[in-house]
Amino acid sequence: MKKPYTPFLAFLVLILITIPFSFDFSTSIVPGWHTTIFPAYFIGELIVIIVLLFVIIGYWLLSKQGDKTSWILFAIHFLFTIPTIIYIKFPTVFLDLQIPNQDKQIKAIAFRMHFISAAWILFVLGQILFVIYYIRVQKVKHTISP
Repeated sequence: MKKPYTPFLAFLVLILITIPFSFDFSTSIVPGWHTTIFPAYFIGELIVIIVLLFVIIGYWLLSKQGDKTSWILFAIHFLFTIPTIIYIKFPTVFLDLQIPNQDKQIKAIAFRMHFISAAWILFVLGQILFVIYYIRVQKVKHTISP
């Protein structure tokens, strides 16, 4: 890749898309409780934001070192990350069902759960791919320079 900062900017845009700008809709207060309930969905979103932050730092360090990033590995990493970002940004598309037939509704729920699971698996695989790539680049850099 000719421009080493392109992966850094692409994942920076992803993290900016992922960050929620309002938390007022994400908590609920149960009568009689003295604390608010924070949905587990937002914990997953927080984990994704933290992982993307580390990825951004990794690509930034690679761009500062002047290393040429592999276009194929970057594209795979980016494409594996996109489904989870779509699910995080638009959860109601996958979770909201208004189907009157119960059999079709059960099949639709099963399909959506498989899609969400596949999205998370792709996300984890993409991050593992990036970590392996980053470690290899660092090892090659240390073996070349004394």
